[in-house]
Amino acid sequence: MRYHQPIPLETPLRILGRVTGTDNRKVFVTGTITTQAAPSTELVTADGVFVTPGPDRVHALFPGLREET
Repeated sequence: MRYHQPIPLETPLRILGRVTGTDNRKVFVTGTITTQAAPSTELVTADGVFVTPGPDRVHALFPGLREET
């Protein structure tokens, strides 16, 4: 996370996240925080990489989960 400006108190915020790409089990994401009044002025930006668990790990973590057909 990179803070570009202070986050104002008691001000409605707009938080946006999006998937920017995938590579096998990796999911690349970006996000921003702005105020609702000035959505083009980014207060915070962020990048992240999430790794989805493999099928065996999913079944171990969520034994009642059924696969979609």
